[in-house]
Amino acid sequence: MSTSAGCAPRLVATRSRRFGVRGIGLTRPNRWAWPVRGLLWVDIAWAIFAIINLLGMLVFATWETVPFHFIWVSLTLLYGFRVWRLTPTLSVLGAIILVTAAILIVDIERGTQPLDELTEVPLMSAMFLAMVWHARRRLVAIEEMRRVSNENLRLLERERRFIQNASHELRTPITVAIGHAELLQRATNPARMRTDARVVVEELNRLRRLSDRLLLLAAAEDPDFLHLKPIEVEPLLVSALHRWAPTLRQWRLGATDEVMVDADADRLSLAIDALVENAVKHTRPDDWIELSVRRNHGVEIIVADSGAGILAEDLDRIFERFGRSDASRKGGVDGVGLGLAIVKTIVEAHGGTLSVRSTIGKGTEFDILLAEAGTASSLRSPVGLGSGLGTR
Repeated sequence: MSTSAGCAPRLVATRSRRFGVRGIGLTRPNRWAWPVRGLLWVDIAWAIFAIINLLGMLVFATWETVPFHFIWVSLTLLYGFRVWRLTPTLSVLGAIILVTAAILIVDIERGTQPLDELTEVPLMSAMFLAMVWHARRRLVAIEEMRRVSNENLRLLERERRFIQNASHELRTPITVAIGHAELLQRATNPARMRTDARVVVEELNRLRRLSDRLLLLAAAEDPDFLHLKPIEVEPLLVSALHRWAPTLRQWRLGATDEVMVDADADRLSLAIDALVENAVKHTRPDDWIELSVRRNHGVEIIVADSGAGILAEDLDRIFERFGRSDASRKGGVDGVGLGLAIVKTIVEAHGGTLSVRSTIGKGTEFDILLAEAGTASSLRSPVGLGSGLGTR
């Protein structure tokens, strides 16, 4: 379906009487809404009206001030509703100035109009330019309101999906735990009771881990979320390798430049652990996982692996809360989809950026970019390589 530039569809919230906002849909704006775009006949009608009045100025020389003002006032009113782009606006303004001024000059030379009538041209031009300034300012304000509205609708839809996913993820371990607790009530075999009790404990621990992660995400906006101090990055990577060494993978410590960052050591360690955990989940025992840190327009912390990789269409959602790739869902990879969301939250709280490079069949690389200690906090995102670059 083709649309004009001024009549493009926009996002709106769909509602239900019982449940309020239910989702986001597309709607087409009212073709009569300000500014009126896409109605070419209005411009054509004004052009015909202006030509008739120009002819009137030529034919009725002694009464030319009437059609003269008709042209300028109608142009000003038309622009108030139409708001042309800048080039057509200046072109029309220049043409009207030249034609009306030329007719006035001819009539002044003939003696049918006094010389001071020529001052009407700059006065009418100033009136029109005042309308241009006001209308374009108003248009910018309206476009900004639409942008903010659409952004709020997207956030609302995101929060709705988050609540749905959170409810599902919380319900699963509760249901499993309740089921096994009910079996415990009826069980008489001690071995079966121990098995059911173990399942209950495992599911409750899973529920606790999930609630801890949700609380961490919720606390990200708190002023005391981070306790910053200058720290070395290399010891954090070495510590992470030691913690994960019992897991059967080919572990590597790559480049380790001597750099320091102003960071919360505990939070940054948690982010690195989450990236390593994600790499473990998507690699096999014979795959390698490498941790490194280098100075590259800031401090770049890299967690790379030689796993299966991530599809390009999944890169946009893996950093969302409960966002998981299709391959993770279909492959039965354990997890609820909060790990990368936590990494993103922690990195952004430090004023940094998180990016991912991935090639199917070759592996994935996650990059944390932070400001080096003692430098400005403004960072440039690293240049993407490989197939599919997603920056969150």
